[in-house]
Amino acid sequence: MNGDNSLKWSYDYECDALFIHRIEDYDYEETVEMTCDVLMDFDTLLNPSAFEFLNASKIFKSDNGDLQNIEKIKIHVSINEDLIKLYVDIFTPDDKFNTINKFINDINAPSCEKDMFAS
Repeated sequence: MNGDNSLKWSYDYECDALFIHRIEDYDYEETVEMTCDVLMDFDTLLNPSAFEFLNASKIFKSDNGDLQNIEKIKIHVSINEDLIKLYVDIFTPDDKFNTINKFINDINAPSCEKDMFAS
């Protein structure tokens, strides 16, 4: 992915949904449902651009109150011809939460290794 790797996020406590997206403008192309609760958006160049975690406290095994106090997020996306892997680390003042999700690359996203950050 070219351009800025900076992210911003918002967390909806009532819905327990975490939305993370690139700060840089991008043209949306498609959403991939990695699981029923994890969605990844791609831009027109098939670069990862946004991530949505429904039931986020369950995915990250945290109290959803913790997710209201996020200080930093690190995301690593690894794509090869077979798989898309998503690694997410969330840092709060008191803890670190993480998850790994894998999805079959049936959208023919180009191979890449990408680190993205939000703080």
